[in-house]
Amino acid sequence: MIQKLQTLLIDDELNGIENLQRLLDKFCPQVEVIATGNSLEEAESIIQNSTLDLVFFDIQIGSSSIFDLLKRLPKVDFEIIFVSAHNHALEAFDYKAVDYLLKPISIESLIRAVNRAFTVINDKALTDHAKQVISKINSPQNNLESIAVPTGNGYEMINVNNVMYCIAEGSYTEINIANQRKILGSKHLKFYADLLKDFDFMRIHNSILINPKHIQRIKRTDGGCIEMKDGKILPISKSRKEDTFKRFSLK
Repeated sequence: MIQKLQTLLIDDELNGIENLQRLLDKFCPQVEVIATGNSLEEAESIIQNSTLDLVFFDIQIGSSSIFDLLKRLPKVDFEIIFVSAHNHALEAFDYKAVDYLLKPISIESLIRAVNRAFTVINDKALTDHAKQVISKINSPQNNLESIAVPTGNGYEMINVNNVMYCIAEGSYTEINIANQRKILGSKHLKFYADLLKDFDFMRIHNSILINPKHIQRIKRTDGGCIEMKDGKILPISKSRKEDTFKRFSLK
């Protein structure tokens, strides 16, 4: 888990940078400001020569827009929080920003934005770590297909073939195993969907992920549902019914 977010602040006004850094130092201990800049050229140079987790971008830099810089970057592998005295929110979210802050920055909004960035970045890091674990386990010296499932107490290694289905429980996920065992994963369902996408799992509902190997039968009644080998009946959402039936060549 990343403890400190390596962070860059970009604003063409020195007092804007100083004010934001003061607020971050006082209220956001998970942020470590490693660099600041006040021009597009300076921002581009720092980005190209640094490993960054998070960048605060003031949208208007002199007579230019920060979007001019973003359009020419070959890749954006950090999270973004936009800051502006004007409302450019719609354009900002075209770049999948974590959040958007209006000046003057409120402490509550800043804390919320940083917490959101911290969660997003650590979820990505955890997924990457779990994939590395899977890769190691599935090395030529070890033919097991297992995943590292983050739980409240650490990681639990589970054979992928034994996972029958996963059901969203708020920000947690109930993982049902073939031996009638359940595990409460400490991440949301999308995390596990990303983790298991290479193992042929499929979403039949926004809150349900299944392993097709454990399907007993598919029913057209009640709008469409799937019965798993443990007898569990799982509904197919209307939005996923067509793709689900197509997957099994059903009409």
